[in-house]
Amino acid sequence: MNKYYLLYCYIIISLLSCGKYTSHYESFRKHYYSGEELAEHKINSDSTFLKAHDFDGNLYVFLGDWNIDTTNHTVAGNGHFYNAQRHLISSGKLNVHADSIILFETNQKLNKKTGGFIAAKTLLVSFNVLIAGICLSNPKACWGSCPTFYTNDNDNVFAANAEGFSNAISPGMEYEDIDDLGFTSGGCRNFSLFMKNEALETHVIDYVKLALIPARKDYKTFHGTDNQFYSSRSVISPNKAIIGNKDIVQNVKNMDGNEWTSLADTRNLTTKEELVLEFNTDEGNEASQSGLVLTFRQTLMTTYMLYHAISYMGDEYSDILSRLERELKLKNEVSNTLYKALGGVDVYLFDESQNKWIFQGEFYETGPIATNTQILPFVSKISRTNNTIKIKLVYNKGLWRFDYAGLATVDNPVSPQWVSPFMISINDTLANRELENLLSDEKKIITYPGDICQLHFNIPCENSEYHLFLASKGYYLEWMRSHWLKDKNLYKLNRMIRNPEKWLRKQTKNYTYYESQMEEDFKNSRILQSDKNVMKHLFSNN
Repeated sequence: MNKYYLLYCYIIISLLSCGKYTSHYESFRKHYYSGEELAEHKINSDSTFLKAHDFDGNLYVFLGDWNIDTTNHTVAGNGHFYNAQRHLISSGKLNVHADSIILFETNQKLNKKTGGFIAAKTLLVSFNVLIAGICLSNPKACWGSCPTFYTNDNDNVFAANAEGFSNAISPGMEYEDIDDLGFTSGGCRNFSLFMKNEALETHVIDYVKLALIPARKDYKTFHGTDNQFYSSRSVISPNKAIIGNKDIVQNVKNMDGNEWTSLADTRNLTTKEELVLEFNTDEGNEASQSGLVLTFRQTLMTTYMLYHAISYMGDEYSDILSRLERELKLKNEVSNTLYKALGGVDVYLFDESQNKWIFQGEFYETGPIATNTQILPFVSKISRTNNTIKIKLVYNKGLWRFDYAGLATVDNPVSPQWVSPFMISINDTLANRELENLLSDEKKIITYPGDICQLHFNIPCENSEYHLFLASKGYYLEWMRSHWLKDKNLYKLNRMIRNPEKWLRKQTKNYTYYESQMEEDFKNSRILQSDKNVMKHLFSNN
């Protein structure tokens, strides 16, 4: 759950083959969606189904009842078997082994007891009786989130301390995400962390562990954009922060939640904006290794785009995602499409001797919920003739929120101590098996909408206090909202990926119309454990 420049483009392009797009999908529908098959197999039909995509591109469509064998890890039942070109090969009894399947999809309620072993590969079409009403007025701002982490059981989602692996929307995109919890803990203590699934998603978690850095007096520790950890003996706030003719320094001089964000350009969603930071120092002519500390998060612009992409896929969502999983070369070739259209937060340092801005690197972390605090070590040393240092941020207008910017000294990298949980409870019930899975190199744990995991850690005694960072690895599967299905349009999907800048420009009016209300709608549409009627509607008790 936004996550989403790379994700979004991965999904979209996975079904495109250069100039052959139109003929390929006319052929696809001709063989796969014709006559009675259309009524039986389309996701928005009344019939229950289970689709199984294998690693060779073949498709098994189980209709009505099917049986899941938890001992042999097989799925059996009546249905149809299609090859990779979607020619019907056979009909009747089907039997597949879960290990041969890259992705499942169903509109059947989840059965937590018997369906658990396929859940990590299963996309669901949500049963939107209660949920859709929250989102109907603004369907592309419905809640979507990867796992959210809290240092206390807080129901204010924007008080989340971290959100994990935002880019990992399929098994093949699994990766490790490191976040600064903004929290210190004394040694020789137990520390608890709440991990929540607050969206219509299946979360598949490989591990969650803490990175501990001993806290030193008058020093701070930061996670770098290069994925290393750095200590800093000095961090100063800006005395000016200029956007156009406006000074927003009060928004970015402290980590206090008083964020600055611009609304998107009402003429073009890809318009760039510049923020110039000025720092006063007393170091005269000294040249030192420095970096910029930034606390930031995204707005809902990329969520809006991802959900448009999924809705354009419609009832072919799983077909597209499974192709993405199979064709890694294709995924790698197109991974930067939307990133190039919108980009990250580019950082420039003003060099007085050359009288020009020198590029230093960029910040980039998807997700609209929890803020990220990172340090970008400069590639240039600061050398100036006065006490003013200027740094410029260039970024897409309306895409980012900034809470703090600071100029920091950068010491040598430091190595963390890693700590795994010693106890887990899920929905207030001790979960020993899930703990074993989380600590295993081979297994994972799965959470569903409304689940709350409490993770317990032992903080070692070697130091009196530690700065805590969180490492989480996994992926999640975004469920198809049933009210998105009517938006299916493969032609628009094609246009979206062929020319994302043009698509963004055309979406400007629609996006800016909803923009000011999006975050409130987003927050109000999340799934809470207290939503008992929703949970009953989504899950089978058998």
